[in-house]
Amino acid sequence: MSSPTAINFADLMSELSRRGSRFFLWQGVAAVAAGLLLLFAPTSSAVVLSIFVGSWMIIDGIIAVGQSIDLKKAGAKWGWPLAEGIVAILSGIAIVLIPGVFAIVSSMFIIFFMAIGLVIRGVIQLSIPKPLRDGWSVTAGVLNVVIGVILGVLATLNPFANVWTLAWIAGAYTLMLGISAIIVSFQLRNRAKSTR
Repeated sequence: MSSPTAINFADLMSELSRRGSRFFLWQGVAAVAAGLLLLFAPTSSAVVLSIFVGSWMIIDGIIAVGQSIDLKKAGAKWGWPLAEGIVAILSGIAIVLIPGVFAIVSSMFIIFFMAIGLVIRGVIQLSIPKPLRDGWSVTAGVLNVVIGVILGVLATLNPFANVWTLAWIAGAYTLMLGISAIIVSFQLRNRAKSTR
C-alpha cells in the first residue's frame, strides 16, 4: 500500500510536460516575434539593441563605482574598479545618445571577425596534408577563403549594410529557434495528454 505522500510518476510527468509546453510556447512566440522584427525592421532593431547595451553598461558602471566606494571604506584597492565604472558609465551614455553609430561599428567588427575566421578556416582546410585531403576539403577551403575575403571587403566598403546583414542572420536564426520551440511545445502538450 502506498503512503499518502507518495508521488504518482505518471501524474508528475504529465504535469512537467504541461508546464514545459507552456514555457516552450511562450519562448517560441517571443523568438518568432523577435526574429520577424529583426528581419523586417533591422535598423530599428539594431538601434533598440544598442540602447539596451548602453543602458546595461551604465547600470554596470554604477555598480562598479559603488563597489569601489565599499572597497575604499574597507581599506582595499579601489582605483581600478572606480576607473572601470566611470569608463562603463561614459561609454554607456555615449551609446545611448548615438545608438546608430554603435550599431554600425559593432556590426563592422563582428563581420570582420567572421571574415577573418572564415579565411583562417579555409587556409587550414587547404593546408591539410595531401594524403588526407579530398575534393570536399579543397572546395570547402576555397569557398571559406573567398567568402571571408568578400565579407571583409563588403564590411569595409559599406559599413551600414553590415547592420542589415547581421540583423537578417540573427532574425533568420531566431525565427528558426522560435518555430522549433513551438513545435517542442506541442509535442510536450501531446505527451501530457497521452499520459493522463
